Amino acid sequence: MKQMLKQILHAVCAAAVMATVISPARVMAEENTGNAEFDEFLNQEFIDAMEKDYLTMHYQIRDYEKAGITKPDPVMPDQSLQSYQDAVQEADASLEKLKAFDFDSLSEEQQVDYQVYENYLENIAALNSYPMLDQLFNPSYGIQENLLTNFTEFIFYDKQDVEDYLSVLKTVPDCLDQCLDLTKQQAAAGYFLTDSQLDDTEDSIAKFTEKKENNQLIVIFEEEIDALDFLSEEEKTSFKEQNREIILNQFIPAYEHVSEELEKLRGSADYEGGLCNYKEGGSDYYEALVRYKTSSSDSIQDLLDQCTDFLNQVIYQYIDLMRSSDLDSAEQETVGMDTPEEILSYLESILDQSYPEGPEVAYTASYLDPSVANDSVVAYYMQPPIDDIKDNVIKINGDNVSDENELYSTLAHEGFGGHLYQITWFLNTNPNKVRSLCSNSGYTEGWGMYAEIVALSDAPQLSDAAIENLQINTSLSYVLDAACDLAVNGLGYSVEDVAEYLDSLGLNASNAQSLYDFVISQPGTILPYGIGLMKFLDLREDAKEALGSKFDLREFNTVLLTGGDRPFSMVESDVKEWVKEKGGTLDFSNTSAPSSPASGNSGSSFPTAAVILILAAAAVIAAAVKRRVSRHDPLQ
Repeated sequence: MKQMLKQILHAVCAAAVMATVISPARVMAEENTGNAEFDEFLNQEFIDAMEKDYLTMHYQIRDYEKAGITKPDPVMPDQSLQSYQDAVQEADASLEKLKAFDFDSLSEEQQVDYQVYENYLENIAALNSYPMLDQLFNPSYGIQENLLTNFTEFIFYDKQDVEDYLSVLKTVPDCLDQCLDLTKQQAAAGYFLTDSQLDDTEDSIAKFTEKKENNQLIVIFEEEIDALDFLSEEEKTSFKEQNREIILNQFIPAYEHVSEELEKLRGSADYEGGLCNYKEGGSDYYEALVRYKTSSSDSIQDLLDQCTDFLNQVIYQYIDLMRSSDLDSAEQETVGMDTPEEILSYLESILDQSYPEGPEVAYTASYLDPSVANDSVVAYYMQPPIDDIKDNVIKINGDNVSDENELYSTLAHEGFGGHLYQITWFLNTNPNKVRSLCSNSGYTEGWGMYAEIVALSDAPQLSDAAIENLQINTSLSYVLDAACDLAVNGLGYSVEDVAEYLDSLGLNASNAQSLYDFVISQPGTILPYGIGLMKFLDLREDAKEALGSKFDLREFNTVLLTGGDRPFSMVESDVKEWVKEKGGTLDFSNTSAPSSPASGNSGSSFPTAAVILILAAAAVIAAAVKRRVSRHDPLQ
């Protein structure tokens, strides 16, 4: 999970034509210019990062020469064991330089950048300290999945980009061989995919490689080349032939080789259960993973307690809804829109009801070919180059969208007011370039989930009962999955422990095995969604309680947006200050959550008052658990 590999695998590149929006932090920065040397330092950090890897640079910035960047060789980056050690040393060196600056000499905006970058570097150093636990071929976020996204979404700005694309493509087999070499070292030490994970990875590879002449890396490339007006017909023909030869004779065989070599390692894992059960480093690695995935420094136990408290509240909300409404009828209601264009247009039209004015944007939404669609993914949004944010792209996995309501929620998550809106809004404030390197997936994916909840409040043709039912199911599904991830991978819960946990909540314990299997196969993947959603909704409820009639959703969302994606401790501080300015009081230190149980882990137990009341509804709620993973951040 090296810094540069992370940037490649993100492949998050989107766009928009911007109107001017200035955040409160930027106004302060203009009044206080702060430390010019600090800006120079961050700019050089960005340049250094871009010059390490071609794909990262291509997706992050279009006019690299204007930014003072020397284009790196168009090849895949180093994936050796040594590269992890290098990443730790580089992060530590950057931290040392960062901490040499006097924090008080910085402007308010620079202080935000300082804190965000410090947190990012610490997370990167921590994660890269455990290379033996980094599953490079994980079925959900492995390199075999993310390379397909990188190459199918590649943008050609000029002829040189086409030549560079083909050059990078040629180096994929060597890159995959490096990944295999590291994976074999991991397997020899007992660290490897479970049989179920391996099955999923092999199935995904087979789905991609079974298409030869009509492979999507050929079809999409040729469509893109035909649309380029800066190429002659002869050049187009030549590039198509080169690409076809690489895909058929190098790329596809390399993927097939990966599958064959991984199969030879089946059964190499000498541990059972969650990541914390790895014989060495498992617990420490998972703690680092949790901090990276959740944008929170809260302990695993504290996060699990927060989840439990949240789930109890949602369950009681469901009981009240069940008593007061005809849920059978409500569950049959739909938003009455069945195309991405129609839904996105509607979502864009209602933005100003809940959010500050954002930039004018252009966007396309289309469906993925099944051969390059990750089974874990419902949809993803491609983030734009930071200096050319004119085109936004959303891709949908049609096989994972079951109905109109799910398509509506999905496009709210990826589009308005989710990722597309949040990212273009922040980019429109002209933040420091280094911020494009800093991943806070708990914030970004939590924001996408939060945007789903907000959008459902304004969903057309749905009754209040139908809206609340969808919101409850969304909240419970993701937070429950996150709680089980923490319990199994962080605290060592067994299937029986998960069943006890579900039972303590009044939920159907028969779902324990499926939940356990999910979090074992994709450790940490669901955390940004469940924990992020919980954090945002808890903040909103705390602010509403503190302000009463003074609470304004549009103002509140502006506070959340200002400063961009950042650790939740910073978001909480901003919300607390906003509440204070409006005459309220918010003290997060006074919040409490019930203690967490677990066979063999704790002597305490969860509240069980809800058990009797909810038995009749337990099956309905548990069956509603969705395991959707957006690929705004493919590393998850």
